[in-house]
Amino acid sequence: MKCALRTALALCLGLGPACKQPGTSAAPTVATPPTTRDAAAPAVDAPRRADAAAGGADPALEAQLGRLADSLTAQVAEVRHLAVRGPIARGVMNREAIVARLRARTAEEYPPGEVAREGEMLTRLGLLPEGFAYEQNLYDLLEEQVLGFYDPALRRLFIADWVPEQVQSTTMVHELTHALQDQHFQIARFVHHAQGRGDAQTAGMAVLEGDATAAMLEFALHPNGRTITEAPEVVAMILQQLESSQQPRIAAAPRAIRETLLFPYLAGLSMVVSTLRREGWEGVDALLRRPPESTEQVLHEARRLAREAPVAVPAAVPAALAARYERVYFDVMGELGAQQFFKVSLSDARSESAAEGWGGDCAMLLRPRGADDAGTARDALVWIVALDRGAAPRRPDAEAEEFAQAAAEVLGRRYVDRPTARIAGALAARRPTPDTVSLVARVGQRVLFADRIAADLAADLAASALSPR
Repeated sequence: MKCALRTALALCLGLGPACKQPGTSAAPTVATPPTTRDAAAPAVDAPRRADAAAGGADPALEAQLGRLADSLTAQVAEVRHLAVRGPIARGVMNREAIVARLRARTAEEYPPGEVAREGEMLTRLGLLPEGFAYEQNLYDLLEEQVLGFYDPALRRLFIADWVPEQVQSTTMVHELTHALQDQHFQIARFVHHAQGRGDAQTAGMAVLEGDATAAMLEFALHPNGRTITEAPEVVAMILQQLESSQQPRIAAAPRAIRETLLFPYLAGLSMVVSTLRREGWEGVDALLRRPPESTEQVLHEARRLAREAPVAVPAAVPAALAARYERVYFDVMGELGAQQFFKVSLSDARSESAAEGWGGDCAMLLRPRGADDAGTARDALVWIVALDRGAAPRRPDAEAEEFAQAAAEVLGRRYVDRPTARIAGALAARRPTPDTVSLVARVGQRVLFADRIAADLAADLAASALSPR
């Protein structure tokens, strides 16, 4: 989900100051020559383009930052063990120009209206409050957080002209790592939006951002002769700083947005550090060649190593609703999305336990046939989740039972002031409005959560949506 935050590798989230350790500078230099496979090439200024580089930067500052990029490129290649295979195009831009480029990237990736529909689906899941201006809030967050970014569509590094000098080097190291990733692994595929791939894309972004953050920390530690695998306190400090970010807009954002924004950095860094301890940078390269397929694989190392593939859940409108509703958006929420769904109402420990049985899912935003985008108040949601088989031989449905029971509690707390409904086949049901029903049902290892379905169709949906096809 939340793909609009992933269309550019934009967010450094204030990491720079945390990289400064006692007795070191924020931008340590590496005196030894590169040991990567090819000779390092300097970054170069690409031709200015009206759609990408007209950023209004001061020429003297632009030259200064260009020299800094040149000096850092070989050092980043050294600590990351990736050779520079060619020039890295760059441009220096002001905040307005960078935010405009990020908006343009979203427009390139998303058909008109799709970001709004994504936000509406998240609202029906309860992850966003009713009336939340999803798209505008995403851009507000980007404007607050962005410190520079690498755009794989243009294969170009965008350097922010407003970043303080003491932060600029560490920020640039992060983004230069993305440029080197792209030269070796063609990372545009990680950020290309496609409906139904939200969870897989989040997992891929965890590799990109975890790798770039790890390289940034390695760069900061290098002058002291240390590596991040030997400095768990540094990794812990960065994770704590990220998790407790107090910048106003991100602190005020709904939890689901905040956690999705941070996940590639938090979980990604943990995954990359674990991989480095086990396999070195070659193991990280292997993750870039074949990224995890789900946030479940990012969160659970054993499942990643076993390549436990997600269960495919069809994105088909249930037969009970097909005559009256059409699908206008769908995505896979993943274990991360399931955690967020529960965390709206339940404790973190309970939420993570209930979500851990996730095996696959599909969430669908449905609209009454013939309604236009202005009729979003009548939109409904169907979310079908496939759970893993329980470990106990006599309780194969144990994971699904826990998930369904937790979902029923979420439903009850979400609509605590709305009347209950008696729906055959439903574990729990409420009436959000007089003519709609929200419900939870379970059959075997599959769970259905539906929100604001036409009341006269609810019983048929509960009876048939999870039936074997």
